[in-house]
Amino acid sequence: MAQTSNLREFQEAILTKLKDAASQVGGESLSRLGVNVGDKRFLINLQDVKEVLPVPPLQLVPFTKAWFLGVANVRGNLYSISDLAQFMGMPATLKSVNNRILLLSTESTEQVALLVDSLIGLRSIQAMQVQLAEQDASFFSMNVYSDTEGNDWLELDVEALVQNKSFVQPTY
Repeated sequence: MAQTSNLREFQEAILTKLKDAASQVGGESLSRLGVNVGDKRFLINLQDVKEVLPVPPLQLVPFTKAWFLGVANVRGNLYSISDLAQFMGMPATLKSVNNRILLLSTESTEQVALLVDSLIGLRSIQAMQVQLAEQDASFFSMNVYSDTEGNDWLELDVEALVQNKSFVQPTY
């Protein structure tokens, strides 16, 4: 029971920070949401995430690519759910209680959600060093960062992802 309470408090704290970041006026936040996707760590701008939720029941959609998991009803709104790891060419996300969906909020799309392996939490890019590494377009990475513990982080360009022709059209 204590574990459930701690997880709930952790999720509520992240949601509160997401809402605070979304309501900021002026300068861009230096905090990013850290998530595990396959064997990689990603940073996602808080402005691009509307909400973080456990994985809801999914309705499969026939004749779609394997990475398109289906649609889910989130409080009366249908969201298309995509497995981010599988879309990026990594193995499919293994089902786990740690899986989360990120409801995206971008200029060009709504009702889109990404499945990630797990949340890591908020990370400050101010405390990280930008690496001069070759960018891999398949990971939609804006920047590559290294934290003080030597972990590499790819900053996900959510806008580029949701405008990608393959992502927008998951059917065969």
